[in-house]
Amino acid sequence: MPVLPFKKTDPDLTPGTRGKIERPNLEKTVLQIRAALANGDNSLALNLVAPWLTDDDTPPIALLLAGRALTALRRYPEALGYLEQYTHIEPSCSEGLLAAGIAAAGAREIARAVDWFNKATHSLSGVARQILEPYILTGTPDPIAIENLVVEVESHPDDCDRVLALSCALGQAGHFKAIERFLSIIDSSLLPLEEY
Repeated sequence: MPVLPFKKTDPDLTPGTRGKIERPNLEKTVLQIRAALANGDNSLALNLVAPWLTDDDTPPIALLLAGRALTALRRYPEALGYLEQYTHIEPSCSEGLLAAGIAAAGAREIARAVDWFNKATHSLSGVARQILEPYILTGTPDPIAIENLVVEVESHPDDCDRVLALSCALGQAGHFKAIERFLSIIDSSLLPLEEY
């Protein structure tokens, strides 16, 4: 995988800075990565996140976006590695848990995928939880209930709460591939950058 070049600090500036990497602005990079993922330019997304994956100071958002880019490139085992690191740091982030479930399903690790989707369902709160409640009370959502939720999401395509609820319902029902269609909306629902 080619990595876009990034600037190194001037080794003559101060002792001890030799070999340290000056990374691009995180906020701008995350916006560029999200745009690349939304446009299906997954290799670019991976190249953009690469400078942030170089050491122990990797921000959690970089782990999540690397996992998303690798999943989109169908490099599922690598994606799971980053997503598991992310969910270890952010264990109640529904978006990260869903992404891990999709990567596990792509790797054909169905038991792990179901576990991730169950964790995502239980991590929902607020409006998303209220939307999903009627579907999870009965165990697994029935097909008609899922179809109704799909119609709601299609009529409110930017409503992240509905999309998260639908994604969890689809995951619990075993419709793993169907969730991928909603990932760009889920990406936009991620926490504001100040919180990373």
